[in-house]
Amino acid sequence: MDAARLVLDATARWNRLERRVGLLPSEPLVIALSGGADSVLLLALAALSEPRARLHAVHVEHGLRGSESAADAEFCARLCLALGVPLARPLAHVDPDLPDLEARARRARYAALAAEARRVGARAVATGHHADDALETLLMRWMRGTELAGLAGLKPRAPLPGDDELVVVRPLIDWRREEVRELLRAAGIAWREDSSNADPRFTRNRVRNALLPLLSEHCGPDGIANLRAFAESVESFETRLARSTAALHWDPPTFAAARRGREDAHVGGSLPRRELARLAPALRRRALWRLLTEGTGSAPPPRALDSALDDLASGRCRRHGLAGGWRLQLRSDKLHLTPPPAQLDHGHAAESAEQLRFPYGDGAVDTLPLQVPGHVVLEDGRAISAELASPSPSAPVPRECTVVELDAELASGPLSVRFARAGDRFHALGAPGPRRLGRFLRDAGVPREERGRIPLVFSGKELIWVAGVRPAESVRVGPRTRSRLRLELSGAAEEVGREVSTASAGGLFRDVPAR
Repeated sequence: MDAARLVLDATARWNRLERRVGLLPSEPLVIALSGGADSVLLLALAALSEPRARLHAVHVEHGLRGSESAADAEFCARLCLALGVPLARPLAHVDPDLPDLEARARRARYAALAAEARRVGARAVATGHHADDALETLLMRWMRGTELAGLAGLKPRAPLPGDDELVVVRPLIDWRREEVRELLRAAGIAWREDSSNADPRFTRNRVRNALLPLLSEHCGPDGIANLRAFAESVESFETRLARSTAALHWDPPTFAAARRGREDAHVGGSLPRRELARLAPALRRRALWRLLTEGTGSAPPPRALDSALDDLASGRCRRHGLAGGWRLQLRSDKLHLTPPPAQLDHGHAAESAEQLRFPYGDGAVDTLPLQVPGHVVLEDGRAISAELASPSPSAPVPRECTVVELDAELASGPLSVRFARAGDRFHALGAPGPRRLGRFLRDAGVPREERGRIPLVFSGKELIWVAGVRPAESVRVGPRTRSRLRLELSGAAEEVGREVSTASAGGLFRDVPAR
């Protein structure tokens, strides 16, 4: 590869490309390697530069083209061996007979890339997208319909689709397709051609092989150049708008520790309604489109977006169904984005209105005994522990959502843990009397779909703690309390739980008079 290094002038080129997309040479980098010309050039430039970054190539195998797919994978393996770059070959099979094959394959590919990036400790994934890809994407979004943010097309650096904690970088985004190929030819570096790029079933191929040549024929070279200039203008305008709404983001779900395990802590979320309501209508639309796209992994259908925006403007409280089973609930104070049940299930199919079952031994039970001292472990990894404490009467009572202290003598019955059942009632701390548990959780801001995930602690038949939300009035600590029962929900969304507790404990307990 020495001759190729000289022809490519790899070090100088790669240093400029790194700066263009904000990469740090000291950090590991995952490179998506399909075997096509663009990804081959990207890998060659990075691998032949000096000093070389810590590279990890990933070839995602969909297996959609039979022997041709296998040949692509072997080509990538030989190339990485020649360049001395480690290669991962994760499998990401997709059903070719189902609709939206392109979109499903792309999601599976990004999920595999994200998993590999986390495995090697990389924060960035580099892809070989170039200027022609960006223009094709712009035209596809334009024809299919999109919001202003979508018309900005591919950016040099953006959150990795489906994983906002990682970034995707596109170092070749300013290059033309033919520039990429000409440079590889001059350096004597081979690449693979994907036969499916000629398949007219795929929208991108129709844009690439039919629409763009037609535009060039009728408008000349200036027509394509003007389209690119238009895309750049839209991106510049959208960037200015984005600065006005960039601070908006989904907070962890309300009472996340009560509802979620650690791996589910940031799925969906909540957002103060006033943050959107204060925006001008155009900015509000842009912000909600971006928030829903980030939260669900796909752009909201125009009709659903229009309906939600209309309810926001009119002050209505309603629930909206989104693609993939997601739900957006508009309450008077907050917006709640709730994932489909399948994204939160851990080996069970749970409905919020029904009880969940604990796995226990060879079977399943719906109630677990809680010893003092002792603990029980829920299926998603959360744990509830109980112990006795004898602090001085003047010691403060914990006001965290995940830790409570109760009067041990008033909670003297055998302790047990279960999930909600029809007919459960609860007299919350500070409330004038008992009421239906479902209504209490609704008023606390817990979406209906997840109320059945909140563990409940009972003393005998009395509900004494809606874990992670609020204890009961009947067991509150008072001046005559001699021993305290300390209950703690831990081991799952602990960090999120503490964030939520810090943010909301004042609101949760402010109506509770001291005794």
